[in-house]
Amino acid sequence: MTDQPADHLRAFLKSLGLDASVDDQLADTPERVTELFGELFAGLHTDPPSPSTFAPPKTHEDPDPVVIAALPFQSMCAHHLLPFFGTVDVAYLPAEQMVGFGSIARIVDHFARRPQVQERMIAQIAEHIEETLNPRGVLVRLRARQLCMEMRGAEKTGELISIAGRGQLADGSLRGQLLDEFNRAGPSL
Repeated sequence: MTDQPADHLRAFLKSLGLDASVDDQLADTPERVTELFGELFAGLHTDPPSPSTFAPPKTHEDPDPVVIAALPFQSMCAHHLLPFFGTVDVAYLPAEQMVGFGSIARIVDHFARRPQVQERMIAQIAEHIEETLNPRGVLVRLRARQLCMEMRGAEKTGELISIAGRGQLADGSLRGQLLDEFNRAGPSL
C-alpha cells in the first residue's frame, strides 16, 4: 500500500482541527487508520470462500436442517464508516452436499470485511450459501447493534434484525420453527 491514503487522512484530520503538532497522540493516527481499514475491508480484495463440502448421511429421507447459531461478526457501516456488530444464525436444508461449520463462519467473515449495510450483507451470505451449496433451502438471520444509530442521529441503542430465506425456507412452518430455534440458541446483544 502506498503512503497516499495516510497522507490524505492526515490532511483530512488537519482540516477538522486535529493536528499532530497540537496533539502528539495523533502523530501516527493516519498510518494506523490506513492499516486498520486495510484489515477491515479485506473482503473487497478476495474472492468469497469456497466451502468444504461432504455428502450427507445416506438415509431414506432428506436430511434434517443444519443450524449454526450465534456466529459473531463485526463490520463497518458503508454510510458512516462506524462499526456494526452482532451475530449471524444460519440454517440450511442439505441436498447433495453438506458443509463444514467453519466454512459458514468464513463466509460470514468474508462479507463482513467490507463497507457494508446489514440488508446487503445478509443477502450476500444467503446467496453465496445458495450458489455454492445448492441446498433445498437456506435461512439467515442477522442481529446487530449499529453504532451509527447509537452515536449520532437517534442516539439510541437497539438491535436491528434482518432475515433472508431462500428455497424451501423462504416461508412456511419450518422457517418459523428455525427462527424459534435461533431465538433459543443465541444470546441477546
